[in-house]
Amino acid sequence: MTVTIRPATEQDQRTIRAMAHKERVNPTHLNWSNFLLAVDGDTVVGAAQMRRHSDGSRELGTLMVREGARGKAVATRLIDALLAREAGPVFMITGEAYAEHYARFGFRRREPAAAPGPVRRNYRMGALGGGLISFFLGRPRRRLAIFERRPAAA
Repeated sequence: MTVTIRPATEQDQRTIRAMAHKERVNPTHLNWSNFLLAVDGDTVVGAAQMRRHSDGSRELGTLMVREGARGKAVATRLIDALLAREAGPVFMITGEAYAEHYARFGFRRREPAAAPGPVRRNYRMGALGGGLISFFLGRPRRRLAIFERRPAAA
């Protein structure tokens, strides 16, 4: 597999939505202009976005890698490429269990009250929605956390 990373185009919007549906990730706020794609030939094998909130905050989100491309550093390459474009702090919301995994990118856990308003809102919506889905499916509830990556001091 030869994977390259490229910015998404408007023509990729349908593919991004289809991947989100298949991977069962939050299907809201999937704006193609926020995405980088990992492609193998003409096939999109991964996608990730940097949400740009109205208050200027940034949130790494909607990280997806197709099943056959997992375990091949596709997610790592997408994250590295997105973070390389950001000079300021970047937030993300993910399961508490993944804290150690994202620490290698410089992310550290933050209390929700310390996060910007749009990130806190997404956190609350994710916790509520995920909790309801877990309840109705009889699954254990996955606890979410907010993480922040601050750029290295120059």
